[in-house]
Amino acid sequence: MLEISEIFCSIQGEGYRQGIPAIFIRLYGCNLNCKFCDTPQAFKKKRLMQEKEIIEKVEFLAKKKAKISNVIITGGEPYLQDFSLLAELLKKNGYFVAVETNGTIWREIDLDWICISPKRDALKLMPSGYDKRFKKVASEFKYVITKKSDILFVDKSIDKPVILQPVNNDLRIASMILMEIKKAGMPNWFIRLQLHKVMKLR
Repeated sequence: MLEISEIFCSIQGEGYRQGIPAIFIRLYGCNLNCKFCDTPQAFKKKRLMQEKEIIEKVEFLAKKKAKISNVIITGGEPYLQDFSLLAELLKKNGYFVAVETNGTIWREIDLDWICISPKRDALKLMPSGYDKRFKKVASEFKYVITKKSDILFVDKSIDKPVILQPVNNDLRIASMILMEIKKAGMPNWFIRLQLHKVMKLR
């Protein structure tokens, strides 16, 4: 049984796999309190659901919305809860299962795609803002950039794709990120705006 904030259909608006239609399973709660958090619903709504019940909801949405096969487990912070059974059942049902996490809580869960989004607030928990065990299994890293000094927080030893996302799609910050990528010469760093906000989707 899991604490669920919401289950809905949209597109993957952020990160390396941006633009893919997906069903989102938002788990309740977070262990951080970032000032720029744009998902207050992760703290306002909570419903206990059995994994089987969640699968039924996903199946309904997937069929209703032209056979969507991508599922993204997100939060808040999804790793606060053990969603391993949910991931297993989703994969058995043929879904590509991705997760977005701040990377501060380690769980060994079999997933198709893992996005680690380290936050400065996590520096009080660990030196790089994320559990280093994620470095081997992560598919991508995503950093929300609010100001120039945030670039210094980005772990340059990461060899996976690193997405630098300007907070609130701020184009001034995006221009600054571009200049910093040029200076750093990091071929695995990318700028991405939040596509779902550009398209005015949820």
